Amino acid sequence: MVFIKAFLSDLHSSDESNLVTSIKYNLKQLLESEAPLILLDPNLIESQHSIFAFGVEDIQSLNYQLGKTIFTSRIKALIRSFEHRIENVEISLLANTDKSNTISFTIFGDLVNGQEFQLNSKLNISDFSLSMENEVV
Repeated sequence: MVFIKAFLSDLHSSDESNLVTSIKYNLKQLLESEAPLILLDPNLIESQHSIFAFGVEDIQSLNYQLGKTIFTSRIKALIRSFEHRIENVEISLLANTDKSNTISFTIFGDLVNGQEFQLNSKLNISDFSLSMENEVV
């Protein structure tokens, strides 16, 4: 038995690969975390990809007031910095039809194993919980 399966067994479904399960887990941790309020020197390139920058920079302002372009660019930058197993990352906002306090978006990309990847996500602004459903194309 692989060590990581002891922790992820409840998240793993029969039609989902270990790679997709691991990526979903990492993205959920990344987008539900708030980054420390520390200004990092831009010359310290490696610190930009460390625990000092892990998570959303300003979780309270992460909402529709930012505008679609700013929201998608922030999420895309986070994924590029901390999830290197997804290449050609694209973020697309979905219309919020149920009038709830959530932001619905889709993460598109190519996995390192050549598989296309689509993850439908819903971020609850009230408690910053994230739900995800994957569609492997």
